[in-house]
Amino acid sequence: MDATARSTSRIVRGLAAASLITALAAGCQFGIGEDEQPTGGSDPTVEQGEDPAGDGSETDQQDPQASDGGSEGGGDGTAGSDEEDAVVDDDAAAAGVDLSGVGEPVATAEIPATVEGNDEATMTVELFGLERRDDTVVATFAFTVNSDTGSQDARQLYHFLGNSGWHPYAIDTVNLNKHGVLGGAKVGQTDYQSMRFKPGQTFYAYASFAAPPEDVTAMDVMMVDGAPMVTGVEIR
Repeated sequence: MDATARSTSRIVRGLAAASLITALAAGCQFGIGEDEQPTGGSDPTVEQGEDPAGDGSETDQQDPQASDGGSEGGGDGTAGSDEEDAVVDDDAAAAGVDLSGVGEPVATAEIPATVEGNDEATMTVELFGLERRDDTVVATFAFTVNSDTGSQDARQLYHFLGNSGWHPYAIDTVNLNKHGVLGGAKVGQTDYQSMRFKPGQTFYAYASFAAPPEDVTAMDVMMVDGAPMVTGVEIR
């Protein structure tokens, strides 16, 4: 090979090497050759602490900063307009609780409520009694957040409770038995992490417990953490 051919060969190899370096640099720029990153990662708008699988698993061990972003309305049990002052929960209706005729509450309590921008917000919790249904006793409740200042966004009961779950229970004082919600949270009670309501609106909810013996005509009820025990609630 003469000198001209050798020179041409070196130029071709040099150009090829330069092209390879350029390609590798472009590959690094666009992530080629790096560890593959999962697509569709955590969406910061997804509400923390919800049960995406819908398997009824407990979810109280959530990030205390979890937020639903204050999204309003949409879906069952959500107030559709500012004129609506009641949030009717279809789950309660499905359990045979007539929310249109709950009557007067048999017990009322005031507890602190978590509302962004208002440290003085409270929540009125009402119990409308106990109703025996075959082997179960169903309690009907109402929650109303009292807050004229701060955020007026619709939020879940979970958030208004300070990112805590709602775990009511009843006590058979005759036989000294504690009756928790049948099936646990999200199974035998209204899901406290699915429905949203605004301050000033009323969110109705139900909880079902195993019925005590027929000769037990009243039970004590813990409506919500932070409220006093309601004693001697008649079973209708």
